[in-house]
Amino acid sequence: MSRPATAAVRLLTGEREPVRLATTADILLHGLQAIDGVPAEIGDRVLVKDQADPTQNGIYTASAGDWFRAADARTTRTVQKGTTVHIQIGSVNADRVFEFTADEPAVGADAITIAASVPPDIADVVEEVEALRDETQALKDAAETSAGQASASAAASAANASQTTADRAATNSDAVAAAAAVVSAPAARDASFYGKGIFPTTAAAIGFGVVGNGAITAGSGGANGTFDLAFTGGTGSGAAGRFVVAGGALTQILITAPGSYTVAPTLSFAASAGLAGAAAVAVMGRNVDVGEYFWTEVSAGLLGLFRVDAGPVATDIGVRSSTASIVTNVDALSRIEGLAVTTIKLTEGTGSVAPTCFRTYTFSTGVVVEHVVTARASERRLLQLLSNGPAVYTANFDLSDGTCTGTGPALTSFSMIALGGGEYECRAVVTPTANGAANVQTRFSPAGVFPFTGDGASGVYVRNIVLRLPSTTTNLFPSSDPTNAVFTKTNCTAAAATVPEVRVVPQLQALVDVIDVLVNGRLTADKIIEQSGSGSPSVYQAIAWVIGQTFVWDVYAQKAERTRLNLFSNGACAFDCTFDLAGGTASGSGAAFGTVSTQAIGANWYRCRVTGTANGTGIANVQHRVFPAAGGHPYVGDGVSGLGLQSSSLSINGGANILNSPRDFSSAAWIKAAGMPPVAANTIRYVGALDPSAIDADADDGRAALVGKKWTLLGSSITAQAFYRGPLAVKTGMVPTNLAYSGGSLGIATNGHYGSQKIYDQIALIPVDAEIITLEPGPNNFGAADVVLGDLGDQTLASGFTGAMVDAFKAMRLRAPIAKIICLGTYSGGPGHATHRLFRTNSQGNTLDQFMRREREVCEMMGIGFIDVGGGSGIGYLTSTLYMSDELHLNSVGGERYASFVADKLRALSRVGFFGT
Repeated sequence: MSRPATAAVRLLTGEREPVRLATTADILLHGLQAIDGVPAEIGDRVLVKDQADPTQNGIYTASAGDWFRAADARTTRTVQKGTTVHIQIGSVNADRVFEFTADEPAVGADAITIAASVPPDIADVVEEVEALRDETQALKDAAETSAGQASASAAASAANASQTTADRAATNSDAVAAAAAVVSAPAARDASFYGKGIFPTTAAAIGFGVVGNGAITAGSGGANGTFDLAFTGGTGSGAAGRFVVAGGALTQILITAPGSYTVAPTLSFAASAGLAGAAAVAVMGRNVDVGEYFWTEVSAGLLGLFRVDAGPVATDIGVRSSTASIVTNVDALSRIEGLAVTTIKLTEGTGSVAPTCFRTYTFSTGVVVEHVVTARASERRLLQLLSNGPAVYTANFDLSDGTCTGTGPALTSFSMIALGGGEYECRAVVTPTANGAANVQTRFSPAGVFPFTGDGASGVYVRNIVLRLPSTTTNLFPSSDPTNAVFTKTNCTAAAATVPEVRVVPQLQALVDVIDVLVNGRLTADKIIEQSGSGSPSVYQAIAWVIGQTFVWDVYAQKAERTRLNLFSNGACAFDCTFDLAGGTASGSGAAFGTVSTQAIGANWYRCRVTGTANGTGIANVQHRVFPAAGGHPYVGDGVSGLGLQSSSLSINGGANILNSPRDFSSAAWIKAAGMPPVAANTIRYVGALDPSAIDADADDGRAALVGKKWTLLGSSITAQAFYRGPLAVKTGMVPTNLAYSGGSLGIATNGHYGSQKIYDQIALIPVDAEIITLEPGPNNFGAADVVLGDLGDQTLASGFTGAMVDAFKAMRLRAPIAKIICLGTYSGGPGHATHRLFRTNSQGNTLDQFMRREREVCEMMGIGFIDVGGGSGIGYLTSTLYMSDELHLNSVGGERYASFVADKLRALSRVGFFGT
């Protein structure tokens, strides 16, 4: 959602002048009337988007008589697809942006369709991940009914070497999707594999499928949401897709599988109950074009790789891949995408418990081991790994927040790796201080306090428990399965369970709504106003406490005239915590007090959190108290000052929120202190990072979060030279520490090159307080050192370039825990360079483009920021004379271009919160 542009920008981009109001229903285009809860006035610009007759939609000027179309929205060109308009006020549509979606409509004759605008980069990500999730679910369903299904991941990667960026986002799906022809259920097979490089026959591959849709007729009256698209009629099968209904109208169509057809099918939107009048034509295209590759089954359990040559004809190029491991791959991908999968649940006992699953191990002095547990939160969120005696350590992992802490003389390091779908690999690296046996324990709790009162039903999901030597995979325990008898369970049981589905990406409309709130905000927060005269302004509820109960209290608050919020209780649960909403700091004390913290949400909003344990049994009030600039209660108020509250959530023993009306502080559920004015409900904008009323024309475009950041640079001579480093520091305000190594490679050289792994070795020199780390792997891995490329899944420096990247990212995280890591993709040298360029094969049989793709793939796999310099900056093979001094290294012009490109991408990452907490 963007702010209104200047007139010059509108001229270039197709954005219309802002309108004052936008309709929410069909209206009579005559006379003054209320639009979206606001009376329209003569001369108001109004976006009319919900007419029963869609030819009437458009931008109008309100009048006491007949309304007329606005001067800048009367022609086909001014209301064509992609034209946007910003809404200024209204109960529903204030600060939203809408987009015209019909392709060149004739004004007054053709349907004009208008939908909420979604930024293209966000829409692409959502569509790609939703498509990947849907494909995996279909594949998982098919796998459960066909034991013969399997995968050919390595060959599938080769077949897709020329895929687009969107296709590469589905690489993991392709890796498990190489068994189309052996799936017994044709519908599941076709929906999962068509268009992903896998076809049941060569004829289907070189034939035609559904590749898109024509202009959308929105219709009306439909149930909102994202639905499966149906294909009726036509001659053929296998197409699949999704469509989005918002505001009762069809807004978006996504084809996820083209199928194979000789006669085009009809698109059906019947899955949205009540949707009437919606329509779009299926657009056909060839499934695999000349010069591209595809897979099909050539014999039972064996896939063959084919190329499409002129004709078109399918040519067998002789590559084969077996189909033996699909179930394992599907399960792994299902976990990554948050689908329901089978795992183990540790369930606590009843009464006073300290639930633990452990096994005794004999430690040796100085022999480093790793205690590794793969886990996911259920009713309990806190996991603890510990031992004693010869190896005293305690590592604590929050499976909801993804944070960890640790103590103990044997604890060398601790870390968490997000595996997707809420699952984490929790690791404690331990160096024993003596010889001897001790229990290696895995235990869980609601608040990190032992013992606690167990309910006999709550617990945590634990996939495996492993003790291993560093850089190995061999388990030192006889089993990794928590249900196995080799593990002793105390105060808990272990049993097979199915984790609930947690969608990695929510439905599109829900995601758009969340983004809209973050960017534009909504008037959903209340103002708590102090009394006039002496008093103690507070809103509170009475809570019944039992000694030993643990609690987490989260309050979302924003400063107003007052900047200090106090969260307070006494008696059975005594704590006193004060939050500075101007500086983001907090302090606390009391018999029940545990921890206090703040988290910046944006636009001066903070999540204020208090945790602790009830110190008694009885009734106590949990109070939100307004404090003056200094001191506490009571104080003399002015009757108008206060602060903002958006919501309040109090969880006891890891349960649900027990507070009534948690988002409406004006309700009778909240008791107000004597003398306070009424709570001003829904008067403060919650978040709204781009709230036009809160920013000026020079609003931050993302650069503010970069200014002053401690920036460490790792890379080759391209970074070591100052041609891009200096300009980038100026453009961003970051404070650089240059650790680049001229001639260095990230991986280990196979030819004795002097720069072997020198970039990797520099990681040990990164300042521990670094806030941003950029890694430019550089072309030396391919061109100078002939590093082995390796395979996706490699994790060690010794295994090649792929493993070196994974190992390096892990090492950076351990070295500088708060740093944000970004990889700057490699570009190609020019045609005059002997080694560091495209269209050359090195001594390992690899090409530079394979290294460039692998950089992106590893970053996508590990959640590392990736800036595609080689693919997006314009610096490369064909522009070497413009931007390079020697067919490889940047000249001053190239350095400026490199710096400008990277600075823009860093600001884009900043705008979506990448550099936040």
